Amino acid sequence: MKTALAGLILAFIMPSYGVLKRFANQRDELTVSSVKAEGVTAVSPVLAKDVAALLGTTWNSGELNVNASLAVRFPGRCRLELTSPESTKTLAATWASGKKHSEGGDVPALAVATEQACALLSIKSGDEGATRDALVRHLASLKVDTRVVSLARFNGTVSYLVGQKADGQAQLWVYKDRFLPSRLKFTDEGGTAWDVRFSDYTSQATGEAWPRVIEVLKGNEPQLRVMILNADLKADLTNVKF
Repeated sequence: MKTALAGLILAFIMPSYGVLKRFANQRDELTVSSVKAEGVTAVSPVLAKDVAALLGTTWNSGELNVNASLAVRFPGRCRLELTSPESTKTLAATWASGKKHSEGGDVPALAVATEQACALLSIKSGDEGATRDALVRHLASLKVDTRVVSLARFNGTVSYLVGQKADGQAQLWVYKDRFLPSRLKFTDEGGTAWDVRFSDYTSQATGEAWPRVIEVLKGNEPQLRVMILNADLKADLTNVKF
């Protein structure tokens, strides 16, 4: 009976091609062309001292809370800034057409948050299959095995897990009910393992254009958490430096 039930469940797992196609179609159907958002970033204690020094602000213990500003121009251009009311300094990470850049100092977790969120969420094309192809190319660069799919639970909901399921393998997790990214796990060229988590696509601020919360972990160690508080989905980004 258990074997039969397991077979029945597996029969309803969508093939990875279908998962990535639905993901891509969801992005292509967005009517949003730009996002300008404001929020806060909670920097974990392991990173807080370095970020505070770069921003010229004070930190004693616990999380460091700073301001966050996000700008996204579809397709493929994103900028995430961290600032503090205590100084005029800015930390920024940009990702534009596949090229990344940092300003104000090197904070790998900030760069990872910007690059991976932008690569997954700002892709968009009017050409049939182009968005899916771009998604597959990006996942291949992270060594995600896009031929394999299974089900997994994350944030209390079921996701499709694209990639090998074993620990340490590169994986893209996609919310089963919304076909939006819930998690991305990969190891960079320097051998550092990253875990990027996306949650709350139901907020009034950004809807499905962007998650309200993005968390970045280095291995199992939290690095930072970006939370969007308000957003303009028709913003003029002419003066934004991507």
